[in-house]
Amino acid sequence: MQNNLYTHYDWSNLITEEDRKLLVKDIFSLIDRGQYWENSPKFQTNINIFGHKGEHWSKLKMAFIWSVFAYLGKEVQIKKVGSWGVQTSLKLVEEPEKLWHHHAVSENETISGVFYLQLPDDVKDLEKAGTEMAPEGPLAEDNTKFFADWRTANWMIYPGKIYHRPGVLQSFKDRFVVAADLDF
Repeated sequence: MQNNLYTHYDWSNLITEEDRKLLVKDIFSLIDRGQYWENSPKFQTNINIFGHKGEHWSKLKMAFIWSVFAYLGKEVQIKKVGSWGVQTSLKLVEEPEKLWHHHAVSENETISGVFYLQLPDDVKDLEKAGTEMAPEGPLAEDNTKFFADWRTANWMIYPGKIYHRPGVLQSFKDRFVVAADLDF
């Protein structure tokens, strides 16, 4: 595990199970109404999800910002925050190689995060259920790639320039995460 590139921050005391249910309900509702990108990944909301109404969204956004500051070891001037809800499962399998991406596309520095919201109860391999990382790019040798494990109610924070993709899908039930970027 290459944990010097990413850090998990546990927010289960602030973002309760009830909050997580509301977050999932909101993401599902948006996707059900067709408010998602048509390109990969398929069911990723096409709005800045942190702007959605509700105390549960405010908690999640503030937890993300605090986690980024903790990861950096300092506060920074925020230029932009973007966020997306993502719903995945084996019901719609996409080519894994097409899912590699990174978030460092602006002139600013970017820190990214994934909030592990809901994992189906029949998933057995938590290590591979999280996020696969490729710090040397998706075409690098497989031995340079690794998984950041799934931890429910945790923000997993990492540099936006690192290529990554969703972990291995293991269920026909829905997996929900919130992805976010902070540019500074």
